[in-house]
Amino acid sequence: MPPSRALCHLSPTFHFRAPRGWLNDPCAPGHDVSTGTYHLFYQWNPKSCDWGDITWGRLISSDGLRWKQPDPEPVFKPDQPYDKEGIFTGCLYPTGSNGEPGKLTVFYTSACYLPINWTLNYHRNSAGLGYASSRDGGQTWKKGKNNPILLGEPEGVVVTGFRDPYLAPWSNVDKLQKSESLYGVISGGIRNQGGAVFLYEVSPTNILEWKYLGPILQLPERLSPSTQWDFGINWECAAFMTLSNKSMERDFFILGCEGAKPAPLSENDDSFVGYCLWMSGTLGKSDGLNMSYDFGGLLDHGCFYAPSHYQHPVTGVRILWGWIKEEDVTLAHCEEKGWRGMLSLPREIFLLSISDVVSTLATPLETIEAFHLTASDRDKDTSTVHTLGIRPWRDFHQLRLEGSQRWSSVRCGFEPHVLFQGMHWELWCGITLSASRSTKVGFQIQHNASRSQHTSIYFDMASEEIVVDRSTSNSDPEVGKEILKGHLPLLNIRSDGRDELEKLSMRIFCDGNVVEVFANERFAMSFMVYSDDPSCTGVSCFQIGDVLPASVFDSIEMWQLSNILIE
Repeated sequence: MPPSRALCHLSPTFHFRAPRGWLNDPCAPGHDVSTGTYHLFYQWNPKSCDWGDITWGRLISSDGLRWKQPDPEPVFKPDQPYDKEGIFTGCLYPTGSNGEPGKLTVFYTSACYLPINWTLNYHRNSAGLGYASSRDGGQTWKKGKNNPILLGEPEGVVVTGFRDPYLAPWSNVDKLQKSESLYGVISGGIRNQGGAVFLYEVSPTNILEWKYLGPILQLPERLSPSTQWDFGINWECAAFMTLSNKSMERDFFILGCEGAKPAPLSENDDSFVGYCLWMSGTLGKSDGLNMSYDFGGLLDHGCFYAPSHYQHPVTGVRILWGWIKEEDVTLAHCEEKGWRGMLSLPREIFLLSISDVVSTLATPLETIEAFHLTASDRDKDTSTVHTLGIRPWRDFHQLRLEGSQRWSSVRCGFEPHVLFQGMHWELWCGITLSASRSTKVGFQIQHNASRSQHTSIYFDMASEEIVVDRSTSNSDPEVGKEILKGHLPLLNIRSDGRDELEKLSMRIFCDGNVVEVFANERFAMSFMVYSDDPSCTGVSCFQIGDVLPASVFDSIEMWQLSNILIE
């Protein structure tokens, strides 16, 4: 092994990783009002950097930002006949089993038979529904004596998967049911039919009794409303929510898709991928409760997976966590450093409405699958665009250390403009773009002095995409360096009779090997970068175009962030 390879692996400081071994899905995030404590669990294999022997680790926090790991060992282990093959993903509900305040309940997938995979015939009752409870604010937990409360999938249904419970109120379903209840969903799929979300009615005074109502959401195999993504064959980590603002209210699902095609979609491509989607639909009650598909898009354009969210009981904000997968390095790389995978930054998801929209740079508004259009109130020739908003959780700024660095009115020529040296930072920028369709504008990160090694993050006006080019990020042939792309159509907005292109607003978080990019409160992309040169710490801004300067960095600001793990 080349001696420089170990330099590829930098431990994050503001992303959580397991103390050792494999980490995947975040589980059961929530806030307990009675104690003021935030709870967050995660799937964990402490024995290996590969998947298997899945347990749960746990974290607690007083602010949702800085975390303690109270136990060096897992809090839930596969030690019962009904969960002997793994403690898979689940959720938290902030009461006791009979709705008692001051207690906590988690629901989890109790796996008792493997393998489970959408490509295989599903062994009936491979995974059920288990629970555990706490009477002391989450300090100690005990598995339920009635486990499993569901042995497995509904009778008479041949599934491709059945796992990942989520429980919450859903007032719009209450209206259809003409009753007040909680609703549980479990993700999966129906063989030869496509992904499905199975709906259960749950009494608030007996949350251990799940009454099956039917599939609330079921779509055909690999339904592809977009040329960039499809709904795959089997679903994971599905969760519902109702989002509203002053303009409208919409019902949403977020979910992970298995058996989807990589973008751009092609019938000749035999490979399969998994990615996270969001969708908004219309609830109805024909042939049972159901939601139709109206519009949707990618929740993240990179390696973010297994979304898990909750609604903050005090602020009402929807806070989303995800798993940052490490698939660009080999198992040997990970065994060398001793860990694999991490949790994403906490994100907010919300209904974003943008009024007085005339057009985009190039793509016709009505063809953009992630947009729902309504007529603007002020100008009949414009539209209001509604879509899922996504951004870092608003409280995350509390991790910024004092003393930011700022630059104003930066105009780049053909040579990048050096800004900073470091591997753990946050960057915000606002960029005014010209009408030149050939402009590429953004940043080079983790570059050395000669820039022979670097990663580029930029907006390409010609394709309306944010592009991440990792092709020169390292010289190790065993490390993945795929170029990533995500569609971000910028909007022409009418104001005081003038049509102006909105500014490009980007927030980039670099934390060692993991990078998360957010743009214009409606775009997210997560990815890994591995440098094998210890001098690759540079950050520069750049632009490429037929006419320079074709754009201007109105403002750039950078911060270093504090460590989130409290020893």
